Amino acid sequence: MNDELLGRSTVKRRKAAIKLRTTYLDDDYCDLLLEALKIEEDKDNWQTKAEIVKTIGIRRCSSSIEYIDSILIERLEDHDLLLRVSATALVRLKRNGLGDGDSVIDLLKTGRYSVIEGGLEALGYDQMIPSLEQQKEILEICKMFGADRQRGYMDPRYGLAAACAKWNVELVEAFLNNCVVSGDVPLKYVAEKSLQRKYVKLR
Repeated sequence: MNDELLGRSTVKRRKAAIKLRTTYLDDDYCDLLLEALKIEEDKDNWQTKAEIVKTIGIRRCSSSIEYIDSILIERLEDHDLLLRVSATALVRLKRNGLGDGDSVIDLLKTGRYSVIEGGLEALGYDQMIPSLEQQKEILEICKMFGADRQRGYMDPRYGLAAACAKWNVELVEAFLNNCVVSGDVPLKYVAEKSLQRKYVKLR
């Protein structure tokens, strides 16, 4: 695994990062993953970078927080898939548990489209249930987020709508009903399930 992560082949590095999401969970590969990410820093293969960042987030490699925050979040241009993935990873690295929405709210306040979308995806994919006050704040900031998005972009509230399945019913009802009539098919599906208080397998 060491040779695959740190060797010359970006394809092998990407495959190794993906493999580490489900294998060798008792071993600490965090330093190697960060080193692998740094190897890719000046290369154009964004897919490999994205897969490494995803794995860093899933494995909760907190030693990578500074790098992801300062190198990726701060420097990447908006509307970048790697930026969105980095934001999702940052939530996973910074939160104190699935009930801690502070790291998500911090990202929402940046006003950056892909950063916000990535934060909302962490909510949905990880089935986070923040405190009632945090739920109110997140919904207030994001209730119409993406309404002015460019043509061809999917509705960025997908992750938030999925997370709402177990949030306060009275708080989320109006938001979810708005998602149902949004015209975005994936968003409509998860919103309808959340209104039924059901989590769904996300794309």
